Amino acid sequence: MPSFEPVRAITRGLTVLRLVSEQSPITATDLARAAKLPQPTVVRILETLIEAGYVYRRTDGVTFGVTARTKLLSNGYDGTSRLLQLAEPLIENLRAEIGWPSNLATLEDDAMVIVYTNRNAKGLSIPGRLGARIPLLATGVGIMQLAGLAPDALQAQLERLRQSKEIWDASPELWEGLDERLATARQNGYAFAHERYLDAVYQSQIWAVAVPIIVDGQTVAALSSLVLRGAGPRQRLLDGILPALRRTSATIASQLAAEA
Repeated sequence: MPSFEPVRAITRGLTVLRLVSEQSPITATDLARAAKLPQPTVVRILETLIEAGYVYRRTDGVTFGVTARTKLLSNGYDGTSRLLQLAEPLIENLRAEIGWPSNLATLEDDAMVIVYTNRNAKGLSIPGRLGARIPLLATGVGIMQLAGLAPDALQAQLERLRQSKEIWDASPELWEGLDERLATARQNGYAFAHERYLDAVYQSQIWAVAVPIIVDGQTVAALSSLVLRGAGPRQRLLDGILPALRRTSATIASQLAAEA
């Protein structure tokens, strides 16, 4: 609950500004109808926004649009920070539900970056760190990110990886059968980390499964869960983990989409 009652004039002004931005060119009459406000109130708000430099009256004299100054309102927005704010409690709930830690990763240049992890929580320590860059071709989150790219974007991303000197980008073993791995990831909606990578980084102690976070058809991040190999048969554990992992991913995506 807020400490104080919201300032109604500000909320009305923001509503009108949003509607002008979304529906421009628009008249004051249509704005009043869309905002469910009296037309004299809308006119006063429009005059205020014009004076502040965010709205202008078009040459026809009756419709309004937004100015370039409105772009300044998004300068402080950090998509990753908002993703983290929405995702953190959901990922913690996922940990409580399935009993295994998770990583949230986003694409940065030619690697995935871990932007949130609870892998060291509750007595289960698995090597890794927040902010670590992990390879696209070798990890489940990387494969899901690649699988979600449009064909042209995927081709460009792979061309950059082919020029990389990093071991996990250049390894022929990871390129072999890549098209099939991507097709399988798209079909199944999840992907596993490559066994060679798990052997080298985790000494085969774990396996990891990842799902995409998709907003408006675009993969904006990927969420993975990490499981100790000795905990039981993979398929049995996967059957228990995957529905919760997918549900968490879908909830994060829906919250991001609602804001967008």
